[in-house]
Amino acid sequence: MNTSMHHWSPIIIRFLMTWGAIISTKMLFLAANFSFLNISAHDFIYAMPFDLSTIALFSLPHLFFYLLPINKSLQAVKETLAGFLFYVTITIIVLLNMWDVAYFQFSQRLSTFDTFSFLIQSPDKGLINYFILDYWWVSLTSILLITSFIMLDLRKAKKRNKQYVSIKYQVLYFAIGSLLFFSIGRWSFGPKPLGVLDANKYTSAKNVPFLLNTAFVTLKTIQSEKLPTTSLISLEESKKYFNPIKEISSSSKKENKKNLVIIILESFSDKMIHQTINGIKITPFTDSLLGQSCYYENGIANAKQSIEALPAIFASIPHLMNTPYILSSFCNNKLNALPSILKSHGYSTAFFHGAKNGSMRFDSFSKKLGFDRYYGKDEYPNKNHDNGFWGISDSYFNPWTIQEISKIKQPFFVSLFTISSHHPYQIPKTYNKKISGALNKEQLSFHYADESLRDFFSKAQKEPWYKNTVFVICADHIPQQLDKTSKTIFDKFHIPIAFFTPDKSIPIEKKSSYFQQIDIEPYILNYLAINTTYYAFGKGAANHESLLYLNGSFYLLSNDTEIIFNESTNEAIFIDKITNKRIRSENKSLTLKYRGMLYRLKSMIERYRNDLRRNQTKAK
Repeated sequence: MNTSMHHWSPIIIRFLMTWGAIISTKMLFLAANFSFLNISAHDFIYAMPFDLSTIALFSLPHLFFYLLPINKSLQAVKETLAGFLFYVTITIIVLLNMWDVAYFQFSQRLSTFDTFSFLIQSPDKGLINYFILDYWWVSLTSILLITSFIMLDLRKAKKRNKQYVSIKYQVLYFAIGSLLFFSIGRWSFGPKPLGVLDANKYTSAKNVPFLLNTAFVTLKTIQSEKLPTTSLISLEESKKYFNPIKEISSSSKKENKKNLVIIILESFSDKMIHQTINGIKITPFTDSLLGQSCYYENGIANAKQSIEALPAIFASIPHLMNTPYILSSFCNNKLNALPSILKSHGYSTAFFHGAKNGSMRFDSFSKKLGFDRYYGKDEYPNKNHDNGFWGISDSYFNPWTIQEISKIKQPFFVSLFTISSHHPYQIPKTYNKKISGALNKEQLSFHYADESLRDFFSKAQKEPWYKNTVFVICADHIPQQLDKTSKTIFDKFHIPIAFFTPDKSIPIEKKSSYFQQIDIEPYILNYLAINTTYYAFGKGAANHESLLYLNGSFYLLSNDTEIIFNESTNEAIFIDKITNKRIRSENKSLTLKYRGMLYRLKSMIERYRNDLRRNQTKAK
């Protein structure tokens, strides 16, 4: 019995040490992101299955070599190799979990395998290096944690009383250990092992990231995301409540061959505009431009990251899964994207983004959408204007964009995606001298981006194509720091969306109805009277609901009601915004209105998944 305990002791101690490493990183994650969460004591308990599963799965290589039946002469070699694998295991777990201690505030969800794969393969490899340096305390803490646990294990190893176990017992222990760790790793005796979505069963969507850990999520997302095959509502019934196939038949109305320019302002939340700090307006030009536009003051992003915004804005495909559409296995699905539709109606198309070519795969995805040409850092003539991080600063790239637009045959559809109002908020040093220290680095970057937008329009006004152009102004998502103060799900996605026409063909007005990124394509196609049948989740101007997804929960917002749908429990919560009363879906007294909203929400999810799987996101 004594020999048996000595044999199992290193495994038990290392298991507990790995758990200690996960708990340490989880506490640091909680401390750094406390404002995003609302943790209770139960959440610590519910986090245990995910932590233990992580340890068991990552420890399998170490366990295999430590328990591998072998003769006495090779025992020292085996233990050395097993020890090395343990150090590798604890290093990987700590580094993965510590990454999201800082990065979580940017994405509002734990990083997946696709996230790291994208960062490694992207031409923006410098982002990782900069992130490590910018968040030096995270890097330093990671090193200290890893070193501490390795030193602790080495000290334990010196005191360990090593005893040889016969081959027959080694075989027995190998079988027991393998079965035990495999069972803990699965944490289920059913057909499906513990998964990322399972966290939604135990806590609110807000606290799901705390129950999970990045190492677990990364391991579980190595394979491309597979959408759930369970049906929330029959496909046939869903057609009664939602149909993404849209048709515009304007035989009595001639196509309006206006030029189209969509300007996507990086991180321009609605709360970043109309602000005055220490007597200085942050975005004076943007404020003025919105006042001369058809401005939807309740604009909503269907994304939390830039990479998720493009499918929503240009193809009316919302973000309703963990993996961004561009990084998913569905990225090559057929689409009825706005660029391709307009191109088929005689438009020239181009996409401008001052970042490094290949950044977030925008160059390749813009081609997929139907843009003829992509203009990025590689196409820009003066590399000295590179801000050293994202790419060409807005004040240089925006005026150059106007020059290039003027070379394009009309009618044209072009899009400009700005970059300067994004962490780490790098702007030209010469600009810092224009304003006193009344603004912090972040506020200054938005002021700079606003001035760069002013330069864009100042030069555009001098071009002959200007008066015959529709300008769409919107943001990709809200900046991460606003999530800390966001009280509602609406606040987390609230952005400005506006339509500006120099000839006032779109009336100047402020509208209070919801308007999403996915509504932009239908709105434009209807305004231009493009005769076409297309696929879109948005409705255009006449839309009073908004569809959102965050941390495993689906949301449907209307002017007076909010639905939160948890698929794991198949439960919906209805919130009356006027009385703040909460009603659960199992309530037998649900009104027809509530039931209708729930059926619409389930229908949209069902069509989304069914059409992605079957590559039917394009009208025939």
